[in-house]
Amino acid sequence: MVPRAVVLAAAIALLALGSAYQVKGNYDLVAGAHASSAIDLRNRDIEHALFVSGQNPFDSFDASQPPWAYPFGLILTAPPWPAVRIYFAIINVFALAFLMWWAYREPRDAPAEVRLLLMAAVFAFGGSCTATEVGQVSIVVTALLAGALVCDRAHRDYACGVLVALSLIKPTISVPFAIALLVTRRYRAAAAAAAYGAAASAITWAVTGAAPHHMLQQMAASAAKYVGDGTLGIMDMLATFGIVSAAQVALTPVIVAVPAMVLMALARHSLTLAFAVAAVWGRLWTYHKSYDDVMLVFLLIALGVLAFRDRSRAALAAFAIVGILAWIPGRLLAVNEIQMLQLIVWPAALAGLVLSARRGVAVDVTRSSSTRLEHLHA
Repeated sequence: MVPRAVVLAAAIALLALGSAYQVKGNYDLVAGAHASSAIDLRNRDIEHALFVSGQNPFDSFDASQPPWAYPFGLILTAPPWPAVRIYFAIINVFALAFLMWWAYREPRDAPAEVRLLLMAAVFAFGGSCTATEVGQVSIVVTALLAGALVCDRAHRDYACGVLVALSLIKPTISVPFAIALLVTRRYRAAAAAAAYGAAASAITWAVTGAAPHHMLQQMAASAAKYVGDGTLGIMDMLATFGIVSAAQVALTPVIVAVPAMVLMALARHSLTLAFAVAAVWGRLWTYHKSYDDVMLVFLLIALGVLAFRDRSRAALAAFAIVGILAWIPGRLLAVNEIQMLQLIVWPAALAGLVLSARRGVAVDVTRSSSTRLEHLHA
């Protein structure tokens, strides 16, 4: 379908682009003096210091983490400031490397250049540069979710669930992925995730002495402050129709969740496909900035696998368009017209992916049934 030399050239170009992004991002994270350099890491470090001292971070700081995030979060900010900047950069590099390895192995039996292209496609996300620069956990969270897929494929249900639970350090990304465990009937994984979340929350409440309902209310109030600060989303579209404030916050998850749940139900035969649905759902249902775009690797890689496995031109076109909108630099990702295009492309590509995969399942079932009938008549 696509000449091998073209695929290889595209992979090399994306690897070069990703290298430029990560060199810049890691320099700013480790040594940058700009006000935005490592700012999110610094805030997280302050939250953890308050937690370790036995204080409720929400009482004296504009905290952002849910109660179940603090025990695991301590691992991400273990050294004192500023050494933690180097430490987190190393964690981030390993997380990104794992994501690339996961993408490389996803297309089973594919030629090496196709695997290299998918690996490079993950590496070249423009938003990853910003995520690295400010010390965001979005790459780490996405790597945990990819690890959950690897564990699911290896039938390690409890490990799958715990990794999803760990990813809930940023619930604005990972709540839809937790729901995917239930929709795809990974009940043991869901139980493991719930058990970890309950245990981690209990530790936080015991250490801080905070009342559970009070801390959750504080978390919700803190999150509400950021609702209008993200990239264009469903809430902005509601605002154009005069729906504002609390009504926007209440309606947006519903508007996104209803079609997402339908697509996830159609994709319930595959956790990989359900994660692709969760990625778009998670990106659209609440506040995000472009540094969270890396979660869309689950959509992008699924499109790439479908395109090269089935020689689907439609899937290849979707892979290219979704990819281009992910690989462009942060300055372009900040353009409103680009963000509006993303709002159109992501759901359309997802719907095409799920429907194509459903047709593929139907074809496989029909072929299997025909083969069995042929054996019976023989």
